[in-house]
Amino acid sequence: MNILNSRMLRSIEKIVDLFLLNLIWLLLCLPVVTIFPATAAMYGVTRKWVMGKETGGIFRSFFIQFRECFFQSIGISLLWFVLAYLIFVNYQLLHSNLLMMGILGLLTLLFLSITVYLFPVMAHLETKWKHLIRNSLIMAISYPLSTLLLIGILVISMYLIYLIPVLIFIIGSLSVYVSYTICHKLFLK
Repeated sequence: MNILNSRMLRSIEKIVDLFLLNLIWLLLCLPVVTIFPATAAMYGVTRKWVMGKETGGIFRSFFIQFRECFFQSIGISLLWFVLAYLIFVNYQLLHSNLLMMGILGLLTLLFLSITVYLFPVMAHLETKWKHLIRNSLIMAISYPLSTLLLIGILVISMYLIYLIPVLIFIIGSLSVYVSYTICHKLFLK
């Protein structure tokens, strides 16, 4: 009976931790400018969990990660928003040309592939933003099945939030945890 109680308590503790992490992330994403630093911090906390390191409390660990990644992630966010906007505008302009839509679709897939590795690499390595993007690209190309799996996790998470909006309070941290667990196995290779 004690074994069941301890397993149940650990499961409840993990769910509460994921909920709190997600809640902090949501609050810090409200000013749209801080979406990237907040996401980088969430991956940083998750990295510690996956590696079995003591976080020293979710709030403390999150804000330490947030402060450490702030300037790098703000710079990358500006570049990423510009690229996303350019892709969106090109879709609007090229909707009748099938060949150009195909090329733009491949570029969008490449953009998404780099994006799903961007935050795990940022949490795992301390490097300049150019190397961060390069390493994310290398991982996206080197591990195509994992890349598709990570994109699938992102798309399914967004779809679940669309279907059941209350999931916004847990699905972000849960998907980050699963995504980083996959990436951590790749980092160990």
